[in-house]
Amino acid sequence: MTINLKQEQINQILDGYEESVGLPKRTKFTEDKEIQHYLNMKRNEIEKLSPEDCAQISYRLAQYSFYLQREFNREQARTVWADNELKLIVMPQISQYGQYTKFEVAYHSVIKENEAAQNLYKIKTIAIQRVARLTYLASSLKHLSDIMLANQRAKREKI
Repeated sequence: MTINLKQEQINQILDGYEESVGLPKRTKFTEDKEIQHYLNMKRNEIEKLSPEDCAQISYRLAQYSFYLQREFNREQARTVWADNELKLIVMPQISQYGQYTKFEVAYHSVIKENEAAQNLYKIKTIAIQRVARLTYLASSLKHLSDIMLANQRAKREKI
């Protein structure tokens, strides 16, 4: 079985697990202009919002936060999977480099010589980069959602 087929199989297993615990199917927030608008609102625009608008914006930001957290979790799972698969490929061959070769050097040498290991290493590297980019974004968006709820409460108290 190729690496890409294994990865797809793992994705299906994880998707099935998410559905089994009651999460809805994964949908993408691609080019969502509404979210972009909310993230770039000026102070004067926020001041003009009604309490109901604030609640709706808060909900949409929380949805987006949930989406980003799912993507983060997905990339972390991909990293763990790729790392475990790499170990299965590399460890049996690492002893050929002798006991005096540093582990990291032997590890990367085996990867360099093995096409499947190279593909896994690329997958792992990309997933690690995505995790780095997604770190704290979901919680930051959730914080914005909470701020919008606080804004809603403040507006209601003025009424």
